[in-house]
Amino acid sequence: MKISIGPCLFDWGKKGVADFYKRMAFETEADILYIGEVVCSKRFHLSPKELVKLARELKPSGKEIVFSMLGLVMTEDEQKEIRQLAAFAKDAGVRIEANDMASVGIGEGQPMVAGPHICTYNPETLDFLKFVGADRVVLPVELSAKYMDGVFRRCVGVESEVFAYGRLPLTFSARCYTARAFNLPKGNCQYKCGEYPDGMPMHTQENKQFLVINGIETMSELVYNLISDIEQLKKMDIDIVRLSPQSKNMVEVVKVWQERMAGRVDSQEAVAKLQELNGGDPFCNGYFHEKPGLEFIQ
Repeated sequence: MKISIGPCLFDWGKKGVADFYKRMAFETEADILYIGEVVCSKRFHLSPKELVKLARELKPSGKEIVFSMLGLVMTEDEQKEIRQLAAFAKDAGVRIEANDMASVGIGEGQPMVAGPHICTYNPETLDFLKFVGADRVVLPVELSAKYMDGVFRRCVGVESEVFAYGRLPLTFSARCYTARAFNLPKGNCQYKCGEYPDGMPMHTQENKQFLVINGIETMSELVYNLISDIEQLKKMDIDIVRLSPQSKNMVEVVKVWQERMAGRVDSQEAVAKLQELNGGDPFCNGYFHEKPGLEFIQ
């Protein structure tokens, strides 16, 4: 299996995002880097030209570069932006990751990844995505191992990728939750997302942490972690595991995954190391095991 670093789902600014991926490129053994804005078009800190420039700077690392696109395309300006990005990607010989069916249509005819926000819930959808040009598919994050295996088992010629580490991207909304929390309109959000490098925690009325809000995106409060399930993923012939960017210790996180996949550390030790890097907070992987999402099965 290969390791991919997913698109940054948080607002780290132009320099923050560029510096992060340079570290991932030259300080880790990850194989694939996804760069580009998925959550909010107001966060297009890197223009298509700047993404191409960044991709060229990352190329000496030998890693595959993929341009990720928005998970929710709502306006003509956003359509224009993703069309431009697809054109630049085609000229640069770079795959795109479509996260909305609008992007699938725009990217038809060029190398394409169907991202986790495309509703690939059955083999028929997988066949359709292959027909329109997707040669890699990332399944939705809420699927169990059994369900994933059923989707991928019948299809050949398509790489399989699974979201394996990070806060789960659960839903998108037309409304910006972070702006709303500050009584601001979406059009004048003052980029409040940038104040929360790993998302803004939500609490229940009993003051228990529940979810994380990230602009228009709702995420899991717990970090999803499939490192205990490496053997199961190998049995399923999964090609790629995706690690989603976090603001702290990401180089070390990738190293732990690399060590576990190489068999240099066992599952229990790997979980302990990742938990230390995660500030001692627990993990979840319930969806993978057909359990409530909050549970962690080790």
